[in-house]
Amino acid sequence: MAPHHDSAELLRSSGRRVTQARLTVMSILRMSGSHMTPSEVIGRVEGTDVHVNQSTIYRALSDLRDAGLVSESRFGSGEASYEWILDQNHHHVHCTGCGETVELDEKPVRRFLSDVARESGFVPDTKHLVITGLCRRCQAN
Repeated sequence: MAPHHDSAELLRSSGRRVTQARLTVMSILRMSGSHMTPSEVIGRVEGTDVHVNQSTIYRALSDLRDAGLVSESRFGSGEASYEWILDQNHHHVHCTGCGETVELDEKPVRRFLSDVARESGFVPDTKHLVITGLCRRCQAN
């Protein structure tokens, strides 16, 4: 699996060393277009000709999260999931009843964060927000 051309530059500009493991994980997350658990990433890596052990994949995911290239979400009590965001704001609502996750439009989240700042004097630095609760279907049940 060939990494995207600018992946190495993204790593360097974030202060991270360029490694085959990081490039491979970046490529997998970029191409998936959705959330992936570490187990799913490991499965995809195993389907390539790149040989990377599982602990290295977990470290790569953490490094990419810390660099602001991927988001880490915890939906319910399950395993963390990762998604390629590259410094974009990315928000969700997650139903704790049925597990459905829906992306939120940036506008209402921006208004909410503005209200938080106005009320508390605290300016949130939130690129990724997950709000948990119950969807309409689960509320009706």
